[in-house]
Amino acid sequence: MSRQIIRGIRPTRIELLKIRKRIVVAEKGHELLQEKLDTMVVEFFRLKEIQDGLRREAEAAFAAAYLPLQRAGMLMGQRGLEEAISLTKSAEGIDMDTNTVMGTLIPVINLPVPFRDPGVPGYPLAVPSAHLDVAYRGCEEAVKAILTLAALEGSLVRLADQIVVTRRRVNALANILIPSLHDTAAYIDDYLEEMEREDIFRRKRAKMTRSGGLIP
Repeated sequence: MSRQIIRGIRPTRIELLKIRKRIVVAEKGHELLQEKLDTMVVEFFRLKEIQDGLRREAEAAFAAAYLPLQRAGMLMGQRGLEEAISLTKSAEGIDMDTNTVMGTLIPVINLPVPFRDPGVPGYPLAVPSAHLDVAYRGCEEAVKAILTLAALEGSLVRLADQIVVTRRRVNALANILIPSLHDTAAYIDDYLEEMEREDIFRRKRAKMTRSGGLIP
């Protein structure tokens, strides 16, 4: 297997010391990045399990809200239902924030508690349908569920992207940089040993020449 020698490196003892220091730093960096990668992978699968549960909850919430909404439409008529919905107040106090997982920003949606004033409906009180009341409460729960799910899925996307980037860095350190540093250090070490042997041989030859002896 051929060595991966870093180009432009002079085979000197100073360069050898620098290379050895770089090896220590690179191996420490690889260890830290590997720990970061492992932590993010564990967190990703933990959130993935939560996502599956939240998706089921959101689907159940929408299904529960749909039936009374359909009944309200049958009693009020499609136009009456649309007019009631158009007069519904928008939800307020939903804020976006961020959190960090191993330096990775993930989105957080802060839902107000309570979501609305439970004593005040979001549509006019004159709307004559008890089914709309049930659908209204069901839709609120569905909106809460889907917002929570959206924030979690955003976190999964961010983590997945960062996992890919970190894995590339870990592989680059493990398979390219660190081996090339070790190969370069070995090359310089071999070169210096060869130079030392040649220097010993030259000094020995010079000594034998001055003494009139023969070179063994």
